[in-house]
Amino acid sequence: MSAGWLWPQSPEEIRSVSELVEELRHWLEGHFGQVWVVGEISNFKAYSSGHWYFTLKDDEAQLRAVMYRGQNLRCRFTPQDGRQVLAGGLVSIYPPRGEMQLQVLRLEPLGQGLAERQRRQLLEKLRAQGYLETDRKRPLPAYPQRIGIVTSVQGAAIRDMLELFRLRWPLVELVVRHSTVQGETAPAELAAAIAELNLLHQSGRLPVDLIIVARGGGSSEDLAAFDTEIVAEAIVHSGVPVVSAVGHEIDVTIADLVADCRAETPSAAVLRTTPDRQEKLKEVQDLAQRLRQGLLAQLQQQRAKLRQLCERSAWQYPRSLIHRYQQQLDESMERLSLACQRLLQLNRQRCGGLADRLQALSPYNVLQRGYSLTLTEQGQIVRQASQVQAGHKLLTLLAAGRLHSTVTTVEPDSPSPDGPETTVHSDSPTAIPDRNQNNPADPVACS
Repeated sequence: MSAGWLWPQSPEEIRSVSELVEELRHWLEGHFGQVWVVGEISNFKAYSSGHWYFTLKDDEAQLRAVMYRGQNLRCRFTPQDGRQVLAGGLVSIYPPRGEMQLQVLRLEPLGQGLAERQRRQLLEKLRAQGYLETDRKRPLPAYPQRIGIVTSVQGAAIRDMLELFRLRWPLVELVVRHSTVQGETAPAELAAAIAELNLLHQSGRLPVDLIIVARGGGSSEDLAAFDTEIVAEAIVHSGVPVVSAVGHEIDVTIADLVADCRAETPSAAVLRTTPDRQEKLKEVQDLAQRLRQGLLAQLQQQRAKLRQLCERSAWQYPRSLIHRYQQQLDESMERLSLACQRLLQLNRQRCGGLADRLQALSPYNVLQRGYSLTLTEQGQIVRQASQVQAGHKLLTLLAAGRLHSTVTTVEPDSPSPDGPETTVHSDSPTAIPDRNQNNPADPVACS
């Protein structure tokens, strides 16, 4: 035992905890009196009793504060976390907890606090980089097979999430990556955890469909790690969609704003990322019922059609139908035969008429009327005397028989003005010329 410390010499020197706290309270209230303190509000809470409880802090220390209903009714603004204020009041001790606190009698705003200003500056920077744009955010898969979770394994949030996952969608596989969620090392650990899950996904060793960054509720100081640039960068550059589930419904962090989806609480993240097993089972049952009803309706319809077909005479008396078709076929064959005969007769009549016309134009009919046809040895018709010369052989066709003759003398078609008319002689029967020049069929006649 140190030499400077001595055991109490009498019972009067020993104090109870309440006695010591009460002496300290009287000493603080009597020594300081009314003081003015500049600080930043955090963890502000307004109770139904009307009293305000909050913390005043700066970069190195913090102080509990309370402002009772009688004093805060005269306050001209509603305090918010991160607000820089000037608080005037009495320094005291709250005996039940033995904590020093400031009983605020007057509260004046001094503008935004340092942490809030830094947060707003970071938001403006991220907005300029396009990290807050809604078109950048990716949709979540409807039926994820594997989900990565970044959170503290000691927290209550992960236990609630695991239980809800089990009840809601037990088919999903969960990969939990531990990270501290508050404190000085939390931002770097959170970013490293997100990067590690992405590395496992990209390598194919443990692909995940999405990542949930989760934390339970807390004060603004507790959630400060999720308002850092390193965490925002890790979420934005993630290769898979990220769901931010930080704090309670009223807490909105920068991680919530840059994530692909924001869930109000960790439990809400489970509801947003997985379907409800009971709902899906009911949907399947409804679809099965609709399918069954549709099949039954189709079966009844086809049965009705089959019944109608069976009631037709063709099915009941097939032979009568065949006989009727045979009779129709016989009638059609008879009509076809008659049509062919009529067509043949008509064509014969047409051919007979054409033959008569051809016979009427035949040169042999002219021979029957007493004319003849004279041909040269080459088979050319002799139309003029100038076509032949003395000594040429001629063939004369008669109505009955032929004459072969030799030309001895050729008489011109017109008599010569200088001499007597010349006679054509032949060693065959005497040739009598036909002077009818309009009959080209018989230019030289022999009788």
